[in-house]
Amino acid sequence: MDTYSLAVSSFLTDEEIQFRDNVRRFMRDVVAPLVPQMEAEGQPPAGLLERMGDEGILGTFLPEEYGGAGASLMTRAIVAEETARMSAGFDATLFVNISLVARHLAKYGTHEQKEKYLRPLAMGRASASICLSEPHGGSDALSPRTVAHKDGDHWVIKGHKTFITNAPIAEFFLVFTRTSGEDRRVKGGTCFIVEKDAPGLTVGQPFDKLSLRSSPTAEVYFDDVRVHESQILGNAEEGFNILLDGLDLERVFEGASNTGIAQACLDVAVPYALDRKVFGEAISSYQMIQDKIARMATGVEISRTMFYHLVRACERGVNVNREAAMLKLYSSEVAVEASREAVQILGGYGLMEEYPAARLYRDAKHHEIGAGTSEIQKLIISKETLRQYRQVA
Repeated sequence: MDTYSLAVSSFLTDEEIQFRDNVRRFMRDVVAPLVPQMEAEGQPPAGLLERMGDEGILGTFLPEEYGGAGASLMTRAIVAEETARMSAGFDATLFVNISLVARHLAKYGTHEQKEKYLRPLAMGRASASICLSEPHGGSDALSPRTVAHKDGDHWVIKGHKTFITNAPIAEFFLVFTRTSGEDRRVKGGTCFIVEKDAPGLTVGQPFDKLSLRSSPTAEVYFDDVRVHESQILGNAEEGFNILLDGLDLERVFEGASNTGIAQACLDVAVPYALDRKVFGEAISSYQMIQDKIARMATGVEISRTMFYHLVRACERGVNVNREAAMLKLYSSEVAVEASREAVQILGGYGLMEEYPAARLYRDAKHHEIGAGTSEIQKLIISKETLRQYRQVA
């Protein structure tokens, strides 16, 4: 379903609009029929990622010499929105593969690392994971209990990561460890590329999750896993800089995903409201339903306008720390509200798993928690706002 959006005509080039239309057709014709299977099996079917790579949908902004298309960051945001509009779980798998792991490899990897690990991601021939969250806490990313110590030209990793997206299907992992220094200090963290068959690496059973059931998630254990020093991403002791460097853009892409979920809620709710009759009238004629639709449509358009604006700012190299947190906070709340109202508009049908409203309701909630909770976003926004006022006082 194509709907008018002023943000599209204001921010996207003709080429990007054409690209969006191509992605939308792919999602409708290829991905949509696979959603029930992905939800049931807990992962994308074999061959889907590679087909997306062949279509030029995966590595859009990645370097051409490593299998990407060398296009704008906006193309990645477009893919995120259109994928989440069809399947938020599948979007999560792509988000980790491309927005996180591939982007880190493209910026910090050596030529050899890019050839071995980035190219397969960009072409859809592999999946990967980023190992950050731990059982004792996810938001305190600079205080991992997963550690590594040097042993000749190797490093030995010991620790436990949890809530790791793609872990059951990952060919390799980016593992953030502390190698020196104190908790909450940026210096002293090292990021390693660890392959799935490394001795001592164990992936737990996939979690049975409320949300994002199409995307597999599990724990990962490192029991004295030895990796060669050539498997360090970037420089030793500077791994947390990689993590922090990507947070703002990660939140912007999260805004794109949230917008896709909220748009999908409109796609479900509005046709139903136009068709469903109560007391001889379509329920769309009732003001309470109109209020819900108005709030949903407003949230979608504001979220889309803001994430387009911030993508363009990121392309120019602008610092969007406060604004990215605002987008993450606002767009996730929009997605949750839109999913709740979609279920309410559909009534009893909204509670049935055979209708997409129930899945959207479950999936939306994840985005108020994953990639930085709403509470963390509020801390960032308040801290940066207070700092700005102190500077002009």
